[in-house]
Amino acid sequence: MKTALYTLIIGSLLGLLFISKSFLLLVFSNIIIFAIAALGLNVIFGYTGQISIGHAAFMAIGAYTSAFFTMSLNMPIFLNLIFVILFSALFGILIALPAMRLKGFYLAIATMAFGIAVQEIIASMEIFGGRTGMRNIPAFFDSDFNTYLLNLFFYSLLVYITSLIVKSPAGKRFNMVRDSELAARAFGVKIAKAKLQAFIISSIYSGIAGFLYAHTLGYISPADFGLNVSLNLLAIVIVGGFASLNGGLIGSVIITGMPFLFSRSNFPMTIIVGSLLIIFVLFFPRGLSYGLKMLYFRYFEIPVVWITKKFWKNKKKEGSYIDIDGVKLYYEVSGEGIPVVMIHGNYASHRWFEKVKNIEGFKVYTPDLPNFGYSDWVKEIQIDTYAEYIKKFIDVLGLNKVVLVGHSLGGAVAMSIAFRYPEKVEKLILVDSPSLKGLKTPEENYYVLNLLKNNRTLLKNSLKAMVPSSKDKKLLNNLTNDALLMNPKCFTENARALESYNYEEISKNYRGEILFILGEKDTLITKNMANEVIQNTNGKLETIPDVGHSIIIEEPKAFIDIFKSFTMGKN
Repeated sequence: MKTALYTLIIGSLLGLLFISKSFLLLVFSNIIIFAIAALGLNVIFGYTGQISIGHAAFMAIGAYTSAFFTMSLNMPIFLNLIFVILFSALFGILIALPAMRLKGFYLAIATMAFGIAVQEIIASMEIFGGRTGMRNIPAFFDSDFNTYLLNLFFYSLLVYITSLIVKSPAGKRFNMVRDSELAARAFGVKIAKAKLQAFIISSIYSGIAGFLYAHTLGYISPADFGLNVSLNLLAIVIVGGFASLNGGLIGSVIITGMPFLFSRSNFPMTIIVGSLLIIFVLFFPRGLSYGLKMLYFRYFEIPVVWITKKFWKNKKKEGSYIDIDGVKLYYEVSGEGIPVVMIHGNYASHRWFEKVKNIEGFKVYTPDLPNFGYSDWVKEIQIDTYAEYIKKFIDVLGLNKVVLVGHSLGGAVAMSIAFRYPEKVEKLILVDSPSLKGLKTPEENYYVLNLLKNNRTLLKNSLKAMVPSSKDKKLLNNLTNDALLMNPKCFTENARALESYNYEEISKNYRGEILFILGEKDTLITKNMANEVIQNTNGKLETIPDVGHSIIIEEPKAFIDIFKSFTMGKN
């Protein structure tokens, strides 16, 4: 929705800027129309992995259908859109049925043959003006600006619809077919049905583009929808970006808009387009939209991150600092009663326990681990190092037999303390904790983890995935700002630290009670990991339905009830 809305707003402002330039508005409309056709091609090519070199034929079907109905049958222009969609879908089915048995090179040849056939059939029919085409096609409006806005509206609407399709079960099936037909079939995906759906959607988009083309330019001919146009659409998708909502628009600006830029020169466009394709295939293999997105993630938010860190670090704090071997740890305290120490996870802070720290009969301490939040940074990034600081934190405060709660990475820290210093811990609660043998992060994920330190948006989305059922946007923003304060090295090295420990042997040292709380929808910690901890420590597992990686944020009341039941010995 945001992508479509931003496109509509920015596009409208651009139109207002050139409202008196009719020729430029016509160029902008042309770019948008081909972006719509490219969006349709991206559904079948980028999202479903089926190549088509005859997509201009569907534009021709849309254009000639509307032009003929308007000029020969005197039908209202916008009523024609219904027939455009129907005919485009029908021809999409006709080409899809035989094409479903084909793939790769053979599918490309089949779609190319379809495109050429449609062009030649139209050229041979006098009712469509033959090769001369159809002239004086009625326009949508007298104003070029209004026509531009209409084209922009259609594009934004189709971008929004595409985003819904991509996120839907049908969209997931498209992606599975693209990535591996064999694997998709193994998961029960009906390959033929998925391809048919993709072809129909794609053909409708291109038909709508043809409809807009006819009434925007006022003239159409078979040459406007030839093989070269189909190849240009393919180039638009390659240059703009595969499986990208706005990749078609970016590609269209370059491929469709460039001829107007060089219209007064004699330099051949084929050389320019060919050179661009070589450059993009070599340096932007996934398209310019993906390349720009990666540049944004790596560099463009660095100033935002720097300002946020400066402001957030100096914000007024409600807690206190304690000196542990020259390292200042920040912590907050709530309530009175039995001592409880709650240890947060990775990319986190004391604030993750904000909704569960007020428990009647308990004095809850929520420190920031070293390298996190408002606490000082330390050089050694290891789970046992973090555990030593929290153990000394407990000693300095004079706490004895604490209830230790560890969430995520904090669960590993809590296990280290309980297993090495069992006399310090009365009861141990692990919330979506790693296993006794650590947590392995796939090597390819480290590149993304490294991006998080300079991109607040990406970091926020990552944290949001950890609390899928939470609707508290203010808290999520605060958690994101806290995460930015983490030692930059820790964005990748904490994951390494989680891989490097093994507490299987020393787990036998702890004889106290252990409760493992696992969110049923947790995508990071599996039930097998939880069972491994429980079986080695004779603990208890409690699985919470409809909760992801963080019950302490998603269902705080449920956590408090479970906490009280466990710590007070209630069944």
